[in-house]
Amino acid sequence: MKLATVVTTAIMIILGLTVPAQAENPAHLNQLLETNNCPRCDLSGAQLAGVNLQGADLREANLQGANLQGANLNEANFNRAILTEANLERADLIASKLHGANLERANLSYCNLSLAGLVIANLSHANLIGANLIGANLESANLTGSNLKNVQQSVANLGEVRLEEGSLYGFDISGVNLRDADLTGANLTGANLTASDLAGATLENTTMINANLMNIRR
Repeated sequence: MKLATVVTTAIMIILGLTVPAQAENPAHLNQLLETNNCPRCDLSGAQLAGVNLQGADLREANLQGANLQGANLNEANFNRAILTEANLERADLIASKLHGANLERANLSYCNLSLAGLVIANLSHANLIGANLIGANLESANLTGSNLKNVQQSVANLGEVRLEEGSLYGFDISGVNLRDADLTGANLTGANLTASDLAGATLENTTMINANLMNIRR
């Protein structure tokens, strides 16, 4: 590291300033926007609010701190992607693949995660207020300290959704799969989990005030 850079960084630390976070790789961002495919890309901090990325291949991509607010991410593949502290507020993630994804402290408030696959996903301390989880698969997911207040399962408008591997026919959307999920310290106040599968789930210190747990499986 050059002396000037070292001095500048030291001055910023002394003055209590923050060293700017590394931005996304511009070439990777262009690749994503042009091809809709960017597995293992560095898109940390990328500004993608409102962008149409339906069906995008973002497996193992780094999207830490990215802004995806209101984006169309239906059927996108985020398997094992890094989405820590990403902003996904009101994004559409219908039938998206998030198996093993790291969504720690991500903002998923009011987003549509119906039919999404979140097996073994890390959602610790994530904000899921008002999210639509109808038919989502959260088996073995980590929801430690996450906020699921007013999580709802009202049927979303799926008329414009096109599933790459078939139609919506035959999908079971009667409840959320939370089998073996770690819900330690999670806030499920007012959540509608009717007919959901919570078999083997850890519910230590979980807040469930006014939650609808009718016909849940334990």
